[in-house]
Amino acid sequence: MQHFDTDALATFVAVADAGGFTAAGTRIGKSQAAVSLIIARFEEQIGRKLFDRTRRGVHLTETGEILIGYARRIIAIEDEALAALDPGAMRGYVRLGMPDDYIELFGKPLIEEFSRANPRIQVEIQCDFSRSLEAMVEHGTINLAIITRAPDSIVGELLRREPLVWCGPSDGQIERQRPLPLALFPEKDCRARPHIVHALTQAGIGWRAAWTSSHLPSIQAALDAGAAVTALPASVVASRHRRLTVEDDGLPSLKPLEIALLVPHGARAAVRTVASFVRSHFQQL
Repeated sequence: MQHFDTDALATFVAVADAGGFTAAGTRIGKSQAAVSLIIARFEEQIGRKLFDRTRRGVHLTETGEILIGYARRIIAIEDEALAALDPGAMRGYVRLGMPDDYIELFGKPLIEEFSRANPRIQVEIQCDFSRSLEAMVEHGTINLAIITRAPDSIVGELLRREPLVWCGPSDGQIERQRPLPLALFPEKDCRARPHIVHALTQAGIGWRAAWTSSHLPSIQAALDAGAAVTALPASVVASRHRRLTVEDDGLPSLKPLEIALLVPHGARAAVRTVASFVRSHFQQL
């Protein structure tokens, strides 16, 4: 073998990232049969197996683990060369992670505006908690992420400081109840929760977890039901919910959250294009 087929390398990376041939085909616009054939020919060309196929999924072999890093770099260089020759020819598949409470403000414009301007770059948005997203970027399972920084962390590139505000049902006075009923994200995952609990403790306000969920729509449902109050990034508070204030409602002020962008060193051209759009979008907010 004297050279690599970049299409085969791109297919190899897609299978590794997607964890299967069918999912990889969806990402790169090929059928499952076509993906299988490309990988089979590639394995035959290099004389070694790249994947172990089991009932539990598809996993890289030792050879695959060695090759995957080189494959990503070769594809990145090809992307850069194409972009330098013709910026309109930029192509790629980019996985962007963010917490689901940012999806309306940041995810929707990305899909609508970015996709119109860059039709050959496919963006997949993956929602999870910031702690998990950091690990995904580090391990290469997603390409970049918008996260809420941990307290005192300087990880990533600061995009903005987002006010954390109290909000509750549109009517009633549940915020006057003691202990204060709260709708919260899980303790082990939510980076805003320690701010909330600390502020209440410092103010001498008793509280109880009335509703716990990993997803923003469920937290919002608690407010819709009049079951609890919560604290959310200011930009994601629904218009139907009432913002509560320190002066009028007796709740403590909260420290702002730091929203950061994680882009790994050596990211390929398509990933950097998405990152540039994210920065520009935040500047306009």
